[in-house]
Amino acid sequence: VAVGGENSALLSHVMEELVRFRSKVRLYALALPAQGAEGAQGPQEEQKEKRKEMMQERKPLLEACDSLRRDLAAFGVHIQ
Repeated sequence: VAVGGENSALLSHVMEELVRFRSKVRLYALALPAQGAEGAQGPQEEQKEKRKEMMQERKPLLEACDSLRRDLAAFGVHIQ
């Protein structure tokens, strides 16, 4: 893609969308469940265990985000 060309602008928009998508996936994967009345009464150890299980289930999402970041870096696109 030639810098400054029409395709350059298109590529820029595509990259912005990829970064936005990756950010949303990471936010979801790292989000902790809201504690309602039931969560507040449960033992703290039980809450920690549930959080650990949830993070384990969402680990593939985080790994996919990291993989996308590495793949794009190979093309000179760096996401921080």
